[in-house]
Amino acid sequence: MKGIEKRAIAYTASCHGLVHVLEVTYGAVLVSIAQQFGASLFVLGVLANVMGFAYGAMALPAGFFADRLSERHLLALCCLGMGVASIAISLAPNIILLGVALAVLGLTMGIYHPVGTAFISRAVSQRGLAFGYLGVAGSAGVAVGPLLAGIIASFMGWRAAYFIFAIPAFILAAVFFFSVRGEAGFMPKPAAQTVTARSSLRPVLMSLALVFFIQVMAGFIYRGVLTFLPLYLSQRIHFSFLNMDSVLIAGSFTTIALVFGIGGQFIGGHLMEYKRHENLIFFTFLMAVPSLALMGRSQELLLMVAASVFAFFYFMGQPVLNGLVADYTPSDWRGRIFGAYFFSNFAIGSFSASILGLLADKYGTNWVFTTAAGFGLLALIGTAFLMMRARRAPGPGQNGYTKSI
Repeated sequence: MKGIEKRAIAYTASCHGLVHVLEVTYGAVLVSIAQQFGASLFVLGVLANVMGFAYGAMALPAGFFADRLSERHLLALCCLGMGVASIAISLAPNIILLGVALAVLGLTMGIYHPVGTAFISRAVSQRGLAFGYLGVAGSAGVAVGPLLAGIIASFMGWRAAYFIFAIPAFILAAVFFFSVRGEAGFMPKPAAQTVTARSSLRPVLMSLALVFFIQVMAGFIYRGVLTFLPLYLSQRIHFSFLNMDSVLIAGSFTTIALVFGIGGQFIGGHLMEYKRHENLIFFTFLMAVPSLALMGRSQELLLMVAASVFAFFYFMGQPVLNGLVADYTPSDWRGRIFGAYFFSNFAIGSFSASILGLLADKYGTNWVFTTAAGFGLLALIGTAFLMMRARRAPGPGQNGYTKSI
């Protein structure tokens, strides 16, 4: 990769990591929030639903603007908004205003994915590796976020975690606004491509629909697991060390499990350069679903192993799914299609937090993971259809998929 491309990836990846740190902080401090406000798991699940829906809903307008405005300005706005929302969460006096502040955080976080992903898909020559690096940063945020939030909350309270995370958000906003002027990909968009390029979307609409269906199921898994995994691990793993409290223990074990997702993201991005993407996504769900089902029926060491295997293969599939969207989408449509794609993941997927929170209240937290395995099975069926469709009617691009400009 060229030096300009590497810098563009570094800027965008840093933002991605922070987005996911803030996203998983809520689940990491869920125990403390429940204790302070006396809220049930269902109510806390609804708040996660509100944040997740706002997160996904913003993807639609963000994707629209990603095709028309400077990514530099949009990503600066994303970081600035995250900082302001984090401070508002840290100051929320009751559960209602906490929900409002979480919704604002979701809206500002939602700017990132369609803007950052569309930008990388257009600006970088080795798309698979670039998505892998972005994924590594995102998975690092997902993995380290609960631990950082748990440490801060353990010593200074859950509000301090949000206040402290606002600081890097403001720093990144300044970096995007002042330090990346003139970098490749942060310039005004080129003129729209020809009508022929746009009409090329029509032959792959069915394949895109399958990718979107898979992403919705993946979103159901993602929101539910990230919201309730820290709590579940604190209930099922009985281990104490240096008198750590339940919040810190939950965050630590969550980080241990999710850190395997970092390797999964990198390997997924690397394999994308050599393997058919449809085959890869089938394999990732084939491995992730049984491990997710095992999480709902295990505890102690076996639970940690199952959670780690799940994280590795689930996150391995994320850059592959991003790559499939780019494969089937012309360049000048990419911001809008990625906007709709991340809406299907984060906004529609956000409802699993409420559904699974209700199941957890009535039947136990283990049902979160058993039900999520059911969502994974539906995704696996979708990947099988996508793989068979690609083999029957390969497009003109490399490895049998439609390769866009």
